[in-house]
Amino acid sequence: MRKNDSIKACGRTIDYEIVYSKRRKSASIIVRPDLKVEFRAPPGLDPETIRKMVRKKAGWVLKKLDGFKATQNQNPEKRYVEGEKFLYLGKEYPLKITFGGRVLSAGLEDPVLKAVIPDKVPEPLNPAPVKEAVWRWYLGRADDKVGELVEVYSGKMGISPPSFKVKYQKRRWGSCSVDNVLRINFQLMMAPPEQLEYVVVHELCHVKEKNHSKNFWALVEELMPDYRTHRVGLKKEGWKYVL
Repeated sequence: MRKNDSIKACGRTIDYEIVYSKRRKSASIIVRPDLKVEFRAPPGLDPETIRKMVRKKAGWVLKKLDGFKATQNQNPEKRYVEGEKFLYLGKEYPLKITFGGRVLSAGLEDPVLKAVIPDKVPEPLNPAPVKEAVWRWYLGRADDKVGELVEVYSGKMGISPPSFKVKYQKRRWGSCSVDNVLRINFQLMMAPPEQLEYVVVHELCHVKEKNHSKNFWALVEELMPDYRTHRVGLKKEGWKYVL
């Protein structure tokens, strides 16, 4: 269940969404790169108690929001034009657009990310087919890579590989449903491989541990001893991974 609320603190208004979950035993506040604030709460936590908790963390929330606002200016929305830089597994590649191909496609041809559009050069350039080609390519690569990681780490955990889906998720890098279906944000293919690996490991661990208990984090560390480094890296650099 979701509910919107707000508080006033430090001369500003903080709007936030309350997300109740039966799986949660404790509360947490999430500030996202899209400037959304989410309060995750266990069932039964009343709105007034939540307001007090948000107010107590208001300074931290506002600092995070201001930081994300600053980085938004550094990373404007993609335009899908010739020469624009795209990240893939942590490395940058300029976009090269070729017209007149047989099918709509994209692929990495080092040192460029090449998009092939089966049309004559339009005037002005229509970015829609270029975006479609690039997204298709990232989705395909994500499906392959996530599948490999799920297979490897499921074996280490001694479980059958769960079903997974790679998709666009505006607010999350990954999730694990009650019936153990993993959902991984395909934009993580822009991140260094270790950050993608951390997200897959994190969600896989929810197959065994449904909350963020000590047992959960112990399992994450057992599978990926340096997970903290990549978790911090994703928090600091995740604003870049936008298609």
